[in-house]
Amino acid sequence: MTVQDTLQALGITRNYRGCLRAAAAIELVLEDEGRLEAVTKEIYLEVAQRCHCNWYAVERNIRTVVQRAWRVNRPLLTQMAGYPMDAPPTASEFIAIVANYIRRAGAQEGQAQPQPDGVAQ
Repeated sequence: MTVQDTLQALGITRNYRGCLRAAAAIELVLEDEGRLEAVTKEIYLEVAQRCHCNWYAVERNIRTVVQRAWRVNRPLLTQMAGYPMDAPPTASEFIAIVANYIRRAGAQEGQAQPQPDGVAQ
């Protein structure tokens, strides 16, 4: 399961600027879960540098993606989280939820580590 496939299932397509930025953020967490301890410094700033924008634009775009996922496929997002949600998650919670879901799905498939998009398995 790839990051793009997971985002697509949530209704987040590449026509959203935040799609690629959310995917990059999730891939960073898949590489090193410790990045969640300093989201702005370790994730938003890194993605902003890659995308040639400001870190707050990255966060705003991911918030837009979260709202889209909440409107389009709330049941799947709740299933991914593994707990009931009464409100949309924050941008950083969304990144953690999706990364954790992909990691768990990879473990169930018998893979040692799920691969970020574009990396051959």
